[in-house]
Amino acid sequence: MLLEKCAAVINKILPFTCILCKKLSDRRQDLCTACLNDLPIVTQKCPRCAQKITENTLCGACLKSPPPFAATYALFAYEFPIPSFILNLKFHHHLPYARILGELMAEKIQQEWYSAKPLPDFIMPIPLHNKRHKERGFNQAVEIARPIAKKYALKIDTHSAIRIYHTPAQMVLSALKRKQNIKNAFTVKADLSGKSIAILDDVITTGSTVTELSWALLKQGAKSIEVWCCARA
Repeated sequence: MLLEKCAAVINKILPFTCILCKKLSDRRQDLCTACLNDLPIVTQKCPRCAQKITENTLCGACLKSPPPFAATYALFAYEFPIPSFILNLKFHHHLPYARILGELMAEKIQQEWYSAKPLPDFIMPIPLHNKRHKERGFNQAVEIARPIAKKYALKIDTHSAIRIYHTPAQMVLSALKRKQNIKNAFTVKADLSGKSIAILDDVITTGSTVTELSWALLKQGAKSIEVWCCARA
């Protein structure tokens, strides 16, 4: 408690510095208004998978083969400078990027995504295999989830779902290989009957990972699943 109070005092005294332009931020965050406004915010998209399309209606893929999740909410398109955000977080341990992305996502949740409907029962960050977790030292999706969980008093569930296969990184594979790579990669042993769940991932490209996890959650009784992501490729 004392440490939290000290941190709050320090945050009020010390200025915030924008991680992009390196100037003093005019917001209570290390991202200034000008740089925030320049980020590639997703506007027109498919409400089911968040694929960028010309109007806010279901895309052809979701009409033809609906995914197992009800909606996808994306902060940004995976365009400059978002890839550097994600890469610096995942591979260079720049954890402040996770905090900023989580705080921005929390703002969207309040102002837009859940302004007219209840929040899910809990957040489930995409699990990493134990081997990759040890190599990286953290799960970036968990770190992004922390500011959201704190703001809304939501539970972060890191135990119900387990990644049982140590698969190659999705980002280096083709769309077909991604789907094959992640097949049956998750197991869920907890009883999730009646639960509404928000799966959180940093980047969604083909949607194979969140789709595979969603099927595993539904088999264990989950009532509804929605997807939160920082960037949609």
